Amino acid sequence: MGTLPFQTDEPRTQSHSPMQRKTLDNLLKHFTVKLDDGRQQRWWTLVTPAFSHIQTYHIAGNLFAFSTFSRMLLAYGIAPARYGALILGSAVAGNLAFLRQASQRRRREQPGDSRALHMRALGLSGVVMGLGAAVSLATPKSRVLLFGAVPVPVWLVMLLYTAYDSARLDDQASTVGHAAHLGGAAFGAVYYLVALRNPAALPFAWLFRL
Repeated sequence: MGTLPFQTDEPRTQSHSPMQRKTLDNLLKHFTVKLDDGRQQRWWTLVTPAFSHIQTYHIAGNLFAFSTFSRMLLAYGIAPARYGALILGSAVAGNLAFLRQASQRRRREQPGDSRALHMRALGLSGVVMGLGAAVSLATPKSRVLLFGAVPVPVWLVMLLYTAYDSARLDDQASTVGHAAHLGGAAFGAVYYLVALRNPAALPFAWLFRL
């Protein structure tokens, strides 16, 4: 799982045609989240970055985890509206957490240093963490495959990821959006307590607690 912050001033190679550069600029503008989105009133970037990726391993890992947690929640009987709200809410919360951390880094920067201003993030990881948090609270003893191979209780998976993200939250050398992960997980936990804890919201979850 990983939301990827990266710099916007990457070199443009000669192999990029004007059309390719324009397409890339549009994708960076509308499908990544960054500090100037609020000033430019690009509010949709609180959601759209969740559906964009760069590396193959990034999207593959996220889709595997997303599929795993989604199948579990659907087996528990979650309603489509609640499922959609959990996904969108986790995306927004994760991106807001990333922006908050980027804003804090920006305030701490020395004059002339603009790395935080140019940071961008994208990826489904915040959503994955939100879904995982909800599942871990609904059926903590259910097992999932860690790294796609090792069966472990879902509560332990979420605890390990949360501890790792918390430990590296202020690591400026990291290329993972740890704040976005924690924001998504926090939303998933709160959403479970507010909207999913009632047995009617997940009518079949009790079958997986046995």
